[in-house]
Amino acid sequence: MTMLRETSSSSTIYKSEGGRTYKSEFENYGRGLRVKYHRIEQGLSLKELAAGNLSQENLRLAEMEQFPLEDKVYKKLCLRLGIPLDPFVLPLVETGILELKSLLTHIKSRSKMIEAFDNVQNQKKDHLKEIYRIELLIHTIRYYVVTGDVSAALETYEKACKFKDLMNSQQLFFLNKYRGNICYSEGNYLEALNIYKSCLTSAPLDLPSPEMADLLYTLGITSGHLVEPLDAVSYAGKALELYQDMFYPKRIAECHICIGLAEHKTRNFKNGFNHMQKAAMVVEEVHLPELEFLIEYNLGYFYFQFQDFESTIRHVEKCLKTSESGSIINEIRCYTSLIKANFELGRKDKALEWCEVGTQTTFEMEESTLSNKVVADVFNQFHLMKSLIYENHERFEYLAEMEILPLFASNGYDTEYAYYCTLVANYYREVGQKEKAMELYRKSGDIYRKVISIS
Repeated sequence: MTMLRETSSSSTIYKSEGGRTYKSEFENYGRGLRVKYHRIEQGLSLKELAAGNLSQENLRLAEMEQFPLEDKVYKKLCLRLGIPLDPFVLPLVETGILELKSLLTHIKSRSKMIEAFDNVQNQKKDHLKEIYRIELLIHTIRYYVVTGDVSAALETYEKACKFKDLMNSQQLFFLNKYRGNICYSEGNYLEALNIYKSCLTSAPLDLPSPEMADLLYTLGITSGHLVEPLDAVSYAGKALELYQDMFYPKRIAECHICIGLAEHKTRNFKNGFNHMQKAAMVVEEVHLPELEFLIEYNLGYFYFQFQDFESTIRHVEKCLKTSESGSIINEIRCYTSLIKANFELGRKDKALEWCEVGTQTTFEMEESTLSNKVVADVFNQFHLMKSLIYENHERFEYLAEMEILPLFASNGYDTEYAYYCTLVANYYREVGQKEKAMELYRKSGDIYRKVISIS
């Protein structure tokens, strides 16, 4: 059974007064910047747009606001680009974009978020201020990340990058951060971590404190995925202090989860379990059903590590009854955990039942999703346990030696690696392959001795 973290990082809701402050900074672009935006959007070169209007060099300088565009020339450029001399004031669209930005951060309601996105998309934006167009483009990246369309998110990011020279410091911050979100969603945690660290060092001075808290939290969960538990505890701890000052219960609980899992990796099991229980208290007191799955699963994970398999089963079964199980892949995590716990208790018949349920669920997965490494790893763990229960020896040995053992040997999850070493060693002992069994017993023994000595 492996710990479960959030599969995508999230950002922070702006308070209404913060939204107004941010909105007031969205002034019209100067003439040169307007021309540059539409030239880039329409895929025109400097030479193509300048032809018959002004020199290419003067157009380049004008786009840098270093050469004034006279009325006559500006009108000709606007006519060539098919844009009005001044952008329209579209308060409904502008407000809708800022509302969408707010809903995309610390998401409370996916339905409201989707509704807000559709509402903005359905509005006429032909003559919207260019700064708002860029703002919408940037946060559309986030929308696609949240809704799981990573390809669309990457495509939108690449489109947004064309306008980097036109962005203010906060827009550049979000563009870079959302690129990190894409990497995170793809399971490329190292690149995501490096991007988030660059965001931390280059964060604008006027970045709202909730956004800084979110960035620290994101650094914490990403460090956790890379098995850098001390960094995870440090980042998430700083985020927790900020969130407690702002009193944001959902993220307070998430920080406790992150710290709890990281403390487990430092083998500070007691402290880790305490943080998990604090998270559970917050979720129960404030009623956060969207976190119930995450809490219950990870409590089951802790109990599994303590070899309290009955408690593991109780918590993981509760996961499957929550309204926020999240995804098919999370369901498969649960089925795998239940198979393991029942197997350890000698309840093969019950383990078989969960194998059957899990198999039906895997049929619902699109084959293309297995290209995602995180998904493939969860998929392989399920099928390893299924092949063990069904006594499919060839399949079990292949998955054990080619997928699961190499995975945990390299990713730093030593207690999970020790568990699988013991599991596979027990199998080899039963089928008479004593040398392989002894080698794996030695590996698991070394890990457990290290855990005991540190604990």
